[in-house]
Amino acid sequence: MKSFNLAWLTTGISVATLFVAGSAYAAQNVANTSQKGSLLIWPLITVERMDPIQYDTLIEISNDATGTVHVECEYINEQKGRVNFDFDLTAKQTASWLVYAQEGDQVHPAEFPTDAGFPPYPGNAFRGELVCFATDAGRMFQIAWNQLTGTATVIRSGEAADPTSDAGFKYNAWAFAARDASGVAPNNKHVPQGTPGRLDLTGLNAAGVYDACPQYNIANFMPNDAKLGSFTTRLNFLSVVSCNQDLRETYTLHLTKLDFTVWNSDEHSFTGAYACVDSVNTVKLGNNGTGVVRGSNFNYTTLRTPNARFQVKGVSASPPCPLATEVSGLLGVLSSATSAGKVGNTLHGAGALPGYVLWDPSEDVPELRRKRH
Repeated sequence: MKSFNLAWLTTGISVATLFVAGSAYAAQNVANTSQKGSLLIWPLITVERMDPIQYDTLIEISNDATGTVHVECEYINEQKGRVNFDFDLTAKQTASWLVYAQEGDQVHPAEFPTDAGFPPYPGNAFRGELVCFATDAGRMFQIAWNQLTGTATVIRSGEAADPTSDAGFKYNAWAFAARDASGVAPNNKHVPQGTPGRLDLTGLNAAGVYDACPQYNIANFMPNDAKLGSFTTRLNFLSVVSCNQDLRETYTLHLTKLDFTVWNSDEHSFTGAYACVDSVNTVKLGNNGTGVVRGSNFNYTTLRTPNARFQVKGVSASPPCPLATEVSGLLGVLSSATSAGKVGNTLHGAGALPGYVLWDPSEDVPELRRKRH
C-alpha cells in the first residue's frame, strides 16, 4: 500500500515574519468573505442523499471587471476524490450552477466526485469543497484578477411532512486578493502570478503572492439543545478547510488538529475539545460519536447559557491524532439544525498564517484534458 507523505510544503515564509507588522497587517492582508479576489474557496459543498432528505448546492460567481477572465475550478470531497473544470467570465458577467443537478447558467460544471482519492482519507464522499481561481486562457498559469466574488446556497429538501425542514442557507466564499510590491495587484491576464502551479498565500507586499490565511476562526453560536423563546438549536456543524491545499492529481495529504476553546456568555471557558482532520472536513460539534473529542463542550448541558462562542485553530500536535499533523490557517462555515430549519454562515477570521494552493497547469499535466469538462 502506498505510504502517506505528510511533509509540509513550506512557503519559505516563517510564521514570525507574518506578525512583524502587527495587527494592522492582519486587517489588510488576510482573506475574508467581504472583498473581491483572484482566488475563491467555498468550504462546504454538499450533494448528500439521505432518503428522504436530499441536498444540493447552488454556486454563484461573478466577474466585476470590464474584461474577460478564465477561471479554473476544482471540487475535492472529504475522501480526496477530485475533478477540475474551467470556463470564461466576460465583462461584468455572473454565472451559477447546481452542483448535484449539474444545471448551469453560463457554466457547464463537472459532476461532483463521489469516489475516493489515493491516498484516501475517511469522510463523506458526497461532501467537500470548491476552489476557483483566475488563470490565463490556456490554463498554463494563475494570474492576478482581483474582481471575483462568489456565494454558495446549501439547499435541503425532501421532508414534505415538515415544511420548516425544507430550508437552505447562503454564505460568501472566502476571497484571497493577489498582491504585488505595492499591495493589491492590478489585473494582468498575460503575466503569471508567482510560480505556475503554486499560489503562495503569504499576505506580504511582494510580487506573485496572495493574501494570507486567517490563523484561527471565531464563531458565535447557540449551544446544542439550547432554547430562546420558541427557537431551539438541535445540533451544530463545522465545515472547515485548511490553507494547505494540494489540488494536484498526484497529491500529498495535509492533516491538522482542530483545537477548540469554548466560552459561555458568563465568560467561563472550556478547553480540551479537538478533532483530527484532513484539509477538508465537516465535523459535528457534539458528543455523539462524531470524531470531536469532548464534544460535550458545545452542549447546553455543559455551557448552561443559551449563547456561546468558540475559537478554532489548526495546530501541529500528533498525539493523540493517529497521524502527524501540521499548523494550518483555517476557513470555516458554521451550520446548525434548528427548530426553524438549517441555518448557517461563514466564520470570522483572526490573525494571519502562510499557506499555499498547489495545482496542475495544462502544460505540466496534459492528460488532465481527459478529465476536464
